[in-house]
Amino acid sequence: MESIFYYALSHEIRRKIIKIIGDNDFSSFTALKKILKVSTGTIYHHLDSLSQLIKQKDDKKYYLTDLGKHAYNSLLENIEIIETPDRLNREFSSPLFRFLFSLTPKKFMAFEEADRSYNLVISITILILGSILCGLNGFYSFLLFFIRTPENIYDLSIITHVFFSLLFVVNFFIYFILVELFCRLFYKRSENTLEFFMSFPIIFYPMVIYLLVHFLLLSTELIQIAFFGVLDTILLIFFQILSLWLLTYNLNVSKDLKIESGLILSLLLHYGSFTIVLFLAL
Repeated sequence: MESIFYYALSHEIRRKIIKIIGDNDFSSFTALKKILKVSTGTIYHHLDSLSQLIKQKDDKKYYLTDLGKHAYNSLLENIEIIETPDRLNREFSSPLFRFLFSLTPKKFMAFEEADRSYNLVISITILILGSILCGLNGFYSFLLFFIRTPENIYDLSIITHVFFSLLFVVNFFIYFILVELFCRLFYKRSENTLEFFMSFPIIFYPMVIYLLVHFLLLSTELIQIAFFGVLDTILLIFFQILSLWLLTYNLNVSKDLKIESGLILSLLLHYGSFTIVLFLAL
């Protein structure tokens, strides 16, 4: 029962639902949708997750159960319960996770309806910058990996640069489809597809930073110096780790996956793509 209680309070939307019903003694589905400003499927998903805390009576209104009232009182007392204590200690106690969490643009993933347009602009900007930089660097994109063209970058035609740019965008769609497909097949999570799609470019922002740094090293020919070559590789690995964390966090927010499950999915795709890249390099 304790695990149900903590799980219910582990998501912002579920906390809001409990607060709305508690403040008004009851609530209709229409009222919840109007206040929360999220999709119908999202509300139904979270109501189902709150089945032990919320009950729907014959009048079609939602009411708090005794456990739900306990959760509501906890919220009133400002008891911040984001995860169960054991999960919190296990997932975020390490300095690495805390550092990655500090670099997470959380508001661009768990966004309100009013912020949809702003977030869309940010996502499109990331895709545009990434595609331009990928074209300038002469990279083939494959999930979170970049494969250098064997040709001299200075001998590439404009059409070839444009091709690399478009490939970055195509790679984005392929990555999203793979993640969405894995969520549906292995975790039976099909909700919030549009919201997940709109926030998906955010996971590429670390890779855009890497592409910019690599282009600066390439254009100044510093990349030919051994030290900067090693530095370039280290930065690639670091930004890949950050992107994998952003994907894991986004899966937690958008698909309501546990951190462990999201991390398994992220690493499965990453190591799978690494194996393919390694095989192609042979």
